[in-house]
Amino acid sequence: MTGEDRPDDVRAEAERHIAEHSLGEAARIGRLSRIREFVLGAQDGLLVPLGVVTGMAAAHPARSLIIVAGLAEAVAGAISMGGGSFLASQAEEQLYATEIASEGREIDEFPERETAELAVVLEREGLSRERAETVARGLASNSNVFLRTKVQKELGLSPDAGGAALGDAVVVGATYLGAAIVPLWPYFLFSLNRALVVSVACTLLALFSVGAAKGRVTRLSLRRAGFQVMIVGAVSAGVGFAIGHLVTALAG
Repeated sequence: MTGEDRPDDVRAEAERHIAEHSLGEAARIGRLSRIREFVLGAQDGLLVPLGVVTGMAAAHPARSLIIVAGLAEAVAGAISMGGGSFLASQAEEQLYATEIASEGREIDEFPERETAELAVVLEREGLSRERAETVARGLASNSNVFLRTKVQKELGLSPDAGGAALGDAVVVGATYLGAAIVPLWPYFLFSLNRALVVSVACTLLALFSVGAAKGRVTRLSLRRAGFQVMIVGAVSAGVGFAIGHLVTALAG
């Protein structure tokens, strides 16, 4: 701190930094988490229906049967993915809430022990024993701050986590349903053989885009991430086509 800096100036600067940077970073990370749900729904929404309609096309049924099977899978898959995401997130949130509540009860029942535990944690992180005990006692003077610190330091949990289960489920389910249209729409417009080619091509292109988006979020190579997801899609289409041919041959 220079001679011209006053404690109030430093405090004001810190508050501005938190408002402009730290809180913004938290919001950015939250958006990235939602993008993860989007990518999950899109990837599965492309892969699974592609395998279904490709397998059906290889079996050469009526085009209407392929469309019905694809639509049924799209709706059922969207409900399953959305519901699964909701139940998993809800279970995780309930677990976090239970652990935080348990930690709160321990603080109420054994305040001295809990303060000593926090001091030990701080000492292990690099503070001297005397400084760690001083800091722990200072934090323990405010029950809310003490609980939040204990939850973060000892349980490794964020006290603000949770509340996103429904939003995540809607994103996953809606994205799955929207993505499922990509491998299915050609069968509404083209003959069976042409629809199969267009469906596979469009889906592989969409999968590459989803992989590239995943790579951008995770800061990996966009091309490599795109090709990885596209290869999985190609395998899915190949397996579906092979199964359709095999079943047709055996049934014939």
